[in-house]
Amino acid sequence: MMTDACLKCGSPMNPKELICSVCGQNDREEYQLIRNYVRSYPNSNAMQIANATGVSVSKILRFIRDGSLTVVDQDTHRR
Repeated sequence: MMTDACLKCGSPMNPKELICSVCGQNDREEYQLIRNYVRSYPNSNAMQIANATGVSVSKILRFIRDGSLTVVDQDTHRR
């Protein structure tokens, strides 16, 4: 029984989930865009990634906060 609503779009959905399947698919697609961009341009900051991919800075930062993306401190990798 679908009684709850998606936290993102408000669509009715399974109450055991936080977001609906459509929003989940959109998140996965945006994550892939970001990941592909960062692989090509590894020293990019969140604003550069957002401008190149169209994904909001807040969503990029959310991916970083939840551990989907990691930040590498360039100073610790210099020799």
